[in-house]
Amino acid sequence: MTLRLVDVGKKLGGRRVLSRVSLELTGGALAVVGPNGSGKTTLLRIVAGVLPADEGGVFLDRPLGYVPETADPPAHLTVDELLALVAALRRAPPLSADLRQELGLPALAGQRIGSLSLGQRRRTCVGAALVGAPWLLVLDEPTNVLDPPCVELLGALLREHAAQRAVLLATHDLAFADGLGAARLDLGSRF
Repeated sequence: MTLRLVDVGKKLGGRRVLSRVSLELTGGALAVVGPNGSGKTTLLRIVAGVLPADEGGVFLDRPLGYVPETADPPAHLTVDELLALVAALRRAPPLSADLRQELGLPALAGQRIGSLSLGQRRRTCVGAALVGAPWLLVLDEPTNVLDPPCVELLGALLREHAAQRAVLLATHDLAFADGLGAARLDLGSRF
């Protein structure tokens, strides 16, 4: 299994955000780094299929799980309802009890997403992204709004995922990326 980007380019608002980005990810973790405005989020949105590339192509033969930086699932759903909805849409089994426990979701199961803290919402979205055991996890600034214990928990979860599959993340948290053993793609040096 491989994620391959070939000469991906994108303009937003008449400004070139990405120019000829190519990469190949066959497993492990890759951190996309660079200053604000360098195209990290745009690149992840293109990989996730949320935004089309203007040039080049993205090739991935397996489903992925995606957690945008500003993930905002429907506030009226409970955590369990969101996880069940994602499982139904993906035609996948429910999130495993072990992963639910690891993310601390049993305690949130019946709570409406709109009542959750940002950190609890982030953990819920990570759980939703893991439904169906996708080969690739794509996360935009995954440590934002998380307290230190949750950052540790997420790090352990992503290390485990990267050991068997692949993780692509955009981050300013270089220590977190290093803790994952992530290779780096620096978009700051591209222009």
